[in-house]
Amino acid sequence: MVLTKWLTVSRQVTKRMNDENTPSELADMRTLELQRAQLENERLRLELHSMKRGVPWYKLPAEMVPIVTALLAIIGFVWGVVQYKDEQSKNRVAQEVQSGRDKIAAERAFMQPWLESQRNTYAKALATAAEVANASDAARRQRATEEFWKIYHGEMIPVETKSVSGAMVNFGRCLDGTESCDREEMNSRCRALGSATAESMAATARMTYEEFAQNRFKYSSGL
Repeated sequence: MVLTKWLTVSRQVTKRMNDENTPSELADMRTLELQRAQLENERLRLELHSMKRGVPWYKLPAEMVPIVTALLAIIGFVWGVVQYKDEQSKNRVAQEVQSGRDKIAAERAFMQPWLESQRNTYAKALATAAEVANASDAARRQRATEEFWKIYHGEMIPVETKSVSGAMVNFGRCLDGTESCDREEMNSRCRALGSATAESMAATARMTYEEFAQNRFKYSSGL
């Protein structure tokens, strides 16, 4: 209403300024100018008051819709990125676990020939040592002694672990004259060899080839 009245007065002032004015008309113009100034002030006051009041509360939800929509879009995007990274991490862990299982299975399959050869060689060495310790016939003992040294210097080397190597050396001392051993002592060392072979087979079954290689006694040309 104030704005309409202000426009009306402004048109009247503009029209009279374009006409030839008498003194009384000039007085009327000054009155109109004053009214226009007052209305201008009132218009500015109302605009300022409207700015101070801000947006009416009932308009806030409508004005918040774009902001809320943008925030939801951002939250959805961030959540999608987090879900994607989490899924990628789970897949990577699962692949690593499966890869580890496949590696272990491959290593066990690779070790199977060593386990079989080790079991057979250990059994032969133990039987030969027992024959040497307990044979009543000198010829049988001599044949068993020769067989023991063949195993000791041949097929035992690729499959024996350090504990078995030590037990074989310990029994061999009774045969090469390093130590004097009666039947009881040889049987005692034979039993020690049997315990060493059993522990070695159990340990080898859980080893990778690298671990098995590290647990072997390393011979050199000087030994």
